[in-house]
Amino acid sequence: MIKERVNMEQMTITIKDGSIKVEVEGVKGIRCVELTQSIEKLIGEVESRLLKKDFYINTKIKQNLYLKQFNKDESL
Repeated sequence: MIKERVNMEQMTITIKDGSIKVEVEGVKGIRCVELTQSIEKLIGEVESRLLKKDFYINTKIKQNLYLKQFNKDESL
């Protein structure tokens, strides 16, 4: 039997005693903060933020870099 763990993205929102807790699982890097931003805007002020170890995992960022060579007579 082969067991394969599937990374499933999940957001859990808990409301208790007038406080709201938003927890993200299965997301790496800054993306977890990006996912909660729309909820934070609706709720209001964020009292605290606890970043899990997955936040600190480097994620590959696709980046395109275009270079142009300028002659000394050209301006940027």
